[in-house]
Amino acid sequence: MLENIEYLFPNNAINIQLFDLFSTLFSDIPYATIHANQKIGLISSSLNPKTVFKINNDITNIQFNIGNSKYLNLLNRKKENAKSGDLKETQRLSIIEVKTKLKGHVKRVDHTGINLPSSLYSKQDWDNLLKYFSTVSNLYSYPTGEPWPFLLPSTLTENLNEINNFAILREPRFEIVYDNYTDIVTIQIDIETDLSKSEVESLFPKNQGIYFHSLEDTFKSIYLDYSEHIDIRFDIRFKCSHNSFESGEWFVSGGKRIK
Repeated sequence: MLENIEYLFPNNAINIQLFDLFSTLFSDIPYATIHANQKIGLISSSLNPKTVFKINNDITNIQFNIGNSKYLNLLNRKKENAKSGDLKETQRLSIIEVKTKLKGHVKRVDHTGINLPSSLYSKQDWDNLLKYFSTVSNLYSYPTGEPWPFLLPSTLTENLNEINNFAILREPRFEIVYDNYTDIVTIQIDIETDLSKSEVESLFPKNQGIYFHSLEDTFKSIYLDYSEHIDIRFDIRFKCSHNSFESGEWFVSGGKRIK
């Protein structure tokens, strides 16, 4: 069973700033463990997989751990003259600006994820990836049909059978997106805040961020000014009460487990 999802970053100036941002934003989350050696763990329960951010790699990448087995090199593809389709009408924000505006407002990490451009990853690549995740985790299709499957943290028994306990928040979840709108691999971090939509709009005006269709009342997305070969996007979730999305019931009952 999948144990850890690890986001790996090179040890350089921009990533030292990035980890300072993570440490600041996640400091109020009870299940966030911030280590002195540039490692941050998001471990909300005994469920697997756990989510970890580390500085210990030569390139920005993501690693999936099952015991001593590691699945690597998922984020190492890039395209010359790549275009980010989501950024036509918005600006990238400095790490310092995002840190200043969101400090003290982040209450939990709903999910993290990766957007894989169809221009870089073939349909066969995508199918192979889903097959891999389906064998080591509880992977569910998105109930409304978009190519955004979600991996829900679970116990070994739930992995072998099915999830029936919806009394807990299964977080952080992990989302995989097959993206037709950009040529740049994107790491997404969905954070719940104590801010209303109007307060988020005040902090991040129209040209600072975007809304996705049908999700305008749930979160606003901002992009970091980040110098590596990927994009990093924060989805700023507005203050809300928890529901079947957070517990995973929406995926289990409305989607389909991918096997």
